[in-house]
Amino acid sequence: MELQDYLDIARRRWWIVVLVAAVAAASAFGFSRLQTPIYKASMRLTIQPARTDFGLTQSAKTLLSSYINIIHTERNAAEIGKRLALDYAPSYIFNQTRMADDAATFGIEIEVRDYDGETANRIAREWAQLFVEFRNNDNAKQRREDRVEAILGDAPRYVQDFPRTRVNTAAGGIVGVVVGIAIVALLEWRDSRWIRTSRDVERALGLPLLAAIREHSS
Repeated sequence: MELQDYLDIARRRWWIVVLVAAVAAASAFGFSRLQTPIYKASMRLTIQPARTDFGLTQSAKTLLSSYINIIHTERNAAEIGKRLALDYAPSYIFNQTRMADDAATFGIEIEVRDYDGETANRIAREWAQLFVEFRNNDNAKQRREDRVEAILGDAPRYVQDFPRTRVNTAAGGIVGVVVGIAIVALLEWRDSRWIRTSRDVERALGLPLLAAIREHSS
């Protein structure tokens, strides 16, 4: 097919692609709006050694994952539920919490997901507070120059984590475009046996068209 053939198809069938894309995007949007939202709250804290010599800083980096293993337990999840007076099982609080260390910045990232954004904020903040209490208790046994402190970052702010309506809507539109193009291709294949233009005649016969006789109405 030549470029002009594709342009002709686009001119005749463009509305099919647009219609299918619009329906798919609207469906994805509606489906997303029907889902129960889940919110994510993030809290960051920094582990800071009392002195900046190489040995202590390297030890602090190495121990970041160990600190997470100490704090992120169902026992502490139960303590958080008790402190915040939440009607949640400890396993739920534990499983809805993710913690990760960033050795490059001596940071620990805490993420909590919940159906209520403000509750997710409170849980994330309480996990961070447990880190501070843990380090304070351990520092009390150490000399001042050997201490490693946990410093709270900004207060957590929740965002909607699921469903991602904009992403789903855009993805639905893209899928709709692909499906629309497939439908157009199927329709063109079905109608390919019909001769509609002079180019169709030349392509079917393999000969140049010298003239055409117009039909005259009586």
